[in-house]
Amino acid sequence: MNKPSMERCEMIYISKEDVLAGYLEERGLLKTESSYKIHYCRGGVSCTVAYVEIDGRPMIIKQALEQLKTKDTWLCDPNRMYIEYESNKIYHDLLPENAPETYFYDQENYIYGREAVPDGCLMWKDDLMKGIIDYKVAEKAADTLAAVHNHCAGNEEIARLFENKDVFYALRISPYINFTVTKHPEIAEFAQKVSDEMMESRITLIHGDYSPKNIMVTEDGMKVLDYEVANYGHPAFDLAFLSNHFILKAVKFPERSGKYLDLLDYTVKRYFHALTCMDRQEFEHSFIRTLALLMLARVDGKSPVEYLTEEKEKQELVRRLSLTMIKSNTDTYNETINMLRQQLR
Repeated sequence: MNKPSMERCEMIYISKEDVLAGYLEERGLLKTESSYKIHYCRGGVSCTVAYVEIDGRPMIIKQALEQLKTKDTWLCDPNRMYIEYESNKIYHDLLPENAPETYFYDQENYIYGREAVPDGCLMWKDDLMKGIIDYKVAEKAADTLAAVHNHCAGNEEIARLFENKDVFYALRISPYINFTVTKHPEIAEFAQKVSDEMMESRITLIHGDYSPKNIMVTEDGMKVLDYEVANYGHPAFDLAFLSNHFILKAVKFPERSGKYLDLLDYTVKRYFHALTCMDRQEFEHSFIRTLALLMLARVDGKSPVEYLTEEKEKQELVRRLSLTMIKSNTDTYNETINMLRQQLR
């Protein structure tokens, strides 16, 4: 990713309502006579996010944080907002019904504005946590991911725009793989191979955070959000990142494990069927190896999944499943789904 450098002025931080209102006024988005509402969104660790409604027009304003809101020190270049802005634009241009429209990017303050999702939307994660299994959402999630991967593969212009992987390394490889290896040094060689493959591959545009928390369910479909980790890399990372969340919920709610695994099976096979940007078998091997590491990372990495942090036995189950896949050199999807069904029933 290349962006013109500019001499910087003092940073504006929009974490307070009066500052954000003044910022929007300076940009000409908020007029003196305008009515407005500002509501700060909670839950994320990497950005300040505000829902803003000006004269009835809703939008989202985001500013990247250099120090993420985590217990362990976690720094990342805030210029990742530029990555988010540009990748969000690509998703919207290709699939406008499944991604919000972008409005602006402020390169001096790492702030971007976009269309807000419609009122009444829910995170797909919230539905899944309640046991609501919606195959229509899974269908759109798989089809959207495959469409972007296939469309952007081999595109030299997109490859140049997203060639820098510093943010991907800082937000995914370092906290999810490298940090996890410090607790499991016996898998260092396996993890290094996966890390090298994800960092060195230049196959297509990947989202980098394709998960149920970033998919909003609408009345007639869904919207994909949060593109700040996008880069030109290996598409297996995105499918593994999404698949991991179905497995973690199967562990969290054993009484519904079969339903989550059925949804996983449907999503993965639908993506496989649509995949054209690389060899299916090669993709499958990379997908399973990456999935095994990401599972372990969500209990022993820098960003453990919040709904398992107080459940030691379930954390241990995730470790056992992951390490079984790693140590047995499992690299096919059928082996993986059969093992998961046996262990989680």
